[in-house]
Amino acid sequence: MPEEFRGKIFTPPEEVENKLSAEEIAAANARFDEFERRRAAVPPEKQIHLRDRFGSEDALGTDREEEYLREVEQRKQRGQYWG
Repeated sequence: MPEEFRGKIFTPPEEVENKLSAEEIAAANARFDEFERRRAAVPPEKQIHLRDRFGSEDALGTDREEEYLREVEQRKQRGQYWG
């Protein structure tokens, strides 16, 4: 039975209708491993930080919005906010 948590709905693996085949999972894992290998090879001085709108803002509109906005303000004060 799907379960809601912090505004998101999660379905247990056994209830998913369109399950991936073992080959599809292996291919996705191989692509992810290649990405991780390439990412780890980037020297620190060439690494970039993505703006918060690329991932963190999914807390907006949920019961975590207040906490998220408070964290953003704290990061701004520390100079760690790239949004």
